[in-house]
Amino acid sequence: MSLQSLSDNDLLSLLRQDDEQAFRELYDRYWYKMYVIVHRKLRRKEVAEELAQELFVMLWQKRNSLRVINLPAFLGVSLRNLMIDYIRRHIQEEHYLDQLRRFFPTAVMATSEAVQLNELTEALQHALAQLPEKTRDIFILNRFENLTIREIAQRLNLSEKAIEYHLSRSTLFLRRHLRDFATAWILFYLI
Repeated sequence: MSLQSLSDNDLLSLLRQDDEQAFRELYDRYWYKMYVIVHRKLRRKEVAEELAQELFVMLWQKRNSLRVINLPAFLGVSLRNLMIDYIRRHIQEEHYLDQLRRFFPTAVMATSEAVQLNELTEALQHALAQLPEKTRDIFILNRFENLTIREIAQRLNLSEKAIEYHLSRSTLFLRRHLRDFATAWILFYLI
């Protein structure tokens, strides 16, 4: 029997039994549809490909625990959540880059300083992307949105000790990953 003739629910049952061919059939059925949805909303081909791919990676990783009744609806909601997370990360990145630009206006700087700032900004962005999401969010709230530990704890419903832990962790990580920059005085301002 061909897998193409099976219903989504039959394919999901096979998927729960680690059937890679069933996964492949679901992927072939829905990947492009998910890609189109993201591409229409975000208008970025690479992001659409990445988020559609991430959706199916999640489907495979959670195959044994998923209890899905309507696969297209499940995929749509999951994809919407991935897009929201992407947009939230993108907005946060833009926000802290704006903060850096405001603190260090490039019009006043010499060319070499502007280049160094751009390199530092890229390195900071790359290093922040490597942090776990909660740690990164707490760092951004504290350093770029100027919230106190108490305010962050209340907003995220965490203890102040947990916030301190995440700030300490992010600070050490960033110091380690950004120590090669000659503009250490910028780091001391940020950290």
